[in-house]
Amino acid sequence: MKNLSKFCFVLFFFLLLNNVTSAQLVRFGLGGGLTMIKSPAEYTNSVENNGLGFTNNYHLTAIAKLNFPLIPITPAVFIDYHVLRGSSSNSSNIETSQNIFSFGAEGELSILPLPLVKPYAVLDISYNKFGDLQVTSPLGSGSVPGVTRYGGALGIGAEITALPSIDLDLSLKYQIFNLVGKDSGESNITALTLNLILLF
Repeated sequence: MKNLSKFCFVLFFFLLLNNVTSAQLVRFGLGGGLTMIKSPAEYTNSVENNGLGFTNNYHLTAIAKLNFPLIPITPAVFIDYHVLRGSSSNSSNIETSQNIFSFGAEGELSILPLPLVKPYAVLDISYNKFGDLQVTSPLGSGSVPGVTRYGGALGIGAEITALPSIDLDLSLKYQIFNLVGKDSGESNITALTLNLILLF
């Protein structure tokens, strides 16, 4: 009887998920884009200038959006994986690397819905797990343990209808990865992120 109850619950869950998805109350998206670190100087300076060289890098993203037609705010949850890489431009052959895994929630406020383009303003909060900071050179390699921080972002975006069942979601955000939980004297780690997502 207990196994039958579990089976019925799982079956009900999948039927509910299928109905919600079919009604387009939930849309899923996959994509990525540019992660342009803006501060602090130790992240943005070149390796030759005692920095990490993390200026222009990239990220991968997945998102789920809830659609409520009668309200102007679209809630969403997302996962971002930022890949930061740097290297020296001279013969010293120094390479730097760090990854940031972000999980968060956001609200998108519809500004002026048009037939094929729906611009919005976005505000999000995120939990950010910084991976180990790795530095490799011909003399050896070293690492600094990663940390976890809470961050936030503001931005603008637009959903553009591409095909009947697929939309393009283009957005630009200003992010602070360590807004909350910093150690004393720790500088803000900020970035501009440009995102292109396919929504299904």
